Amino acid sequence: RGRERSRPAQHVIDDVKKLVDRGVKEVTLLGQNVNSYTSDCGTDFAKLLKKLARETPIERIRYTTSHPKDFNDELIDVMAENQDKIMEYIHLPVQCGNSDVLAHMHRGYTREEYLARVERIFDRLPNAVLSTDIIVGFPGETDLQFQDTMSLLNEVPYENIFAFAYSPRPMTKAARFPDQIADSVKSERLSQVLALHREVAFELSKKYVGQTLKVLIERHNPEAGQLQGRSTQNKSVYCSGSESMIGSTVDVKISEAAPLVLRGERLQ
Repeated sequence: RGRERSRPAQHVIDDVKKLVDRGVKEVTLLGQNVNSYTSDCGTDFAKLLKKLARETPIERIRYTTSHPKDFNDELIDVMAENQDKIMEYIHLPVQCGNSDVLAHMHRGYTREEYLARVERIFDRLPNAVLSTDIIVGFPGETDLQFQDTMSLLNEVPYENIFAFAYSPRPMTKAARFPDQIADSVKSERLSQVLALHREVAFELSKKYVGQTLKVLIERHNPEAGQLQGRSTQNKSVYCSGSESMIGSTVDVKISEAAPLVLRGERLQ
């Protein structure tokens, strides 16, 4: 991918203002490691988020993907102080629940440091919604080390995960490691991770029933007479309504909940 480059902060601010003028209600800041952002003027990612929240009229701000090693207290504080604009959904890839494997991956943090960061997030943002990435079968991962990943899924309330079996990529160090894991083992571990998370995610989704969420309407299905939008928690929400409501933010009281999809009644 080459070396990371950060766009000037003012360019980003100007872009967002132009998007608002065109009717855009939500923006997502993207980067391979978005929170390592540092502009030429010295603005880091937390300061950029703060500037966008306070210096532009954008309705909603999201970002992805963040790296745990750069997820600092300043970023958490900025999110907590600007919850009216910065969405509470955080994608925080852990990759593995074992510190030795994380070191082998050169991730730059331990299991304990990751959990401390999660604790800090929920301390300042009690309504935070977490998702993560999981890789199983990284070269050298033992059965006991894999169980640390399973236990992490029970410890951290991830509402969504993106899980994969490790696959060698050409020109990477890991592809040349001698202790590669058999495909059958990787497949079984992946199945275990997905099965466990299905149970956890369905249990977590129950909390939304009865809640009223703010939903930005994105689409209309004329055949079903349904609207589809996204809540601040990054959930896909369905409710009744007309095409004229696309682009508006409405309150929806949730009556049915699955891990990624919610259904409810529009209150206005």
